[in-house]
Amino acid sequence: FFFCCRVMANSVNINSLASVLSGASLEETKPAAMAAPAPAKPARRVPSSTPEYDSFLSFAERCDWTFTEAKCEEIFGPGARVIERRDQASLTMEQVAQDYLVGSKPLIVTGSLETWNAKKTWDPDWFARTYPDDVVIANDRAPARKVDRMTLRPQSSVRIKLPQYVKYMKSFGRDEKAPPLYLNGWHAFKEHAELCDDIESPAWIEDHTVLILQQIDKAIAGGGGKGAGGEDGAWVHNTDVLLNKVFMGPAGNITRLHFDAHRAHGWLAQVRGRKLFVLFPPADSGKLYPLEGEATTQSPCDPLDPSVCERYPKYGGASLQYAILEEGETILCPDGWWHFACSLSPSVTVMRNFYHALSNVHGLVGLFANLNKKKNKQVK
Repeated sequence: FFFCCRVMANSVNINSLASVLSGASLEETKPAAMAAPAPAKPARRVPSSTPEYDSFLSFAERCDWTFTEAKCEEIFGPGARVIERRDQASLTMEQVAQDYLVGSKPLIVTGSLETWNAKKTWDPDWFARTYPDDVVIANDRAPARKVDRMTLRPQSSVRIKLPQYVKYMKSFGRDEKAPPLYLNGWHAFKEHAELCDDIESPAWIEDHTVLILQQIDKAIAGGGGKGAGGEDGAWVHNTDVLLNKVFMGPAGNITRLHFDAHRAHGWLAQVRGRKLFVLFPPADSGKLYPLEGEATTQSPCDPLDPSVCERYPKYGGASLQYAILEEGETILCPDGWWHFACSLSPSVTVMRNFYHALSNVHGLVGLFANLNKKKNKQVK
């Protein structure tokens, strides 16, 4: 997102925002006054829809807009498997670490948000009331891809005040032909530290992220003095906070097939609404046609596209797992697992990437090395 996002308020299709966004805080470039303007070149037409949103609409019609896992089984076929579900009360940290992190298996945990303050208070209207001056960036494709530019349908983005985005989100309907704008990967916890008090690290996950970062910081400090951040390891806290994100938007928001960078594990908690998740194990990477030259590892395969097997013949041999994540549930995606997600209703999701000493610690060391390299470039 950070490498490929382009804020293009003029080119994004926002027909449904016509009345909502009159006077919106959009980022625009106005031409300077000129005595004799040169003739404008014909603009290339940007399609209003995207292939993945067209696939979602087709999928929704096949489901009669009543999304159930039974309907998904009919569409995905008998070879697809439903992701395992467990109740939080039946799990221990040790069991999850051994069977699902080290063992590399996805898991959905029910009853996992019962003690969260976010479950009681967070919804789109609450965010709009609480942070009326926040300006956010919403995108119509996610994650961004360089290859999209070659198809003349790159990601389009709009900068907008949060209350106006929420109004747009609530007005978006199934009859819309353009894909909905998605508030994906919002670093709300960085901007509003108090939000950290509204969520909790799952009781069944051993999250060693801070401990590993502290050890890295000590090693760099050499037993004394300031660490990597230059302020007694403040970078440890800042890096940890950046691993938390909020995703919010209407039905039809899509996160295309990819896996998370730097070998990160991830959990996603569904605070509001429902989402379909489709996962593939790391061993299937060769069957998913990874794209070259992207900032993260992504696949062109669309699990909702009826013609996906014709376009990508090896895809048919991949081991598809799926589930509908219901409100109040959390999905665990171990490192290297490919995942695709789409909102089935207006949705608020919290995501955290994390590291575990026995399974993916090397990924966090690589993440730090990458951040340090970027910092040194900026200094130069």
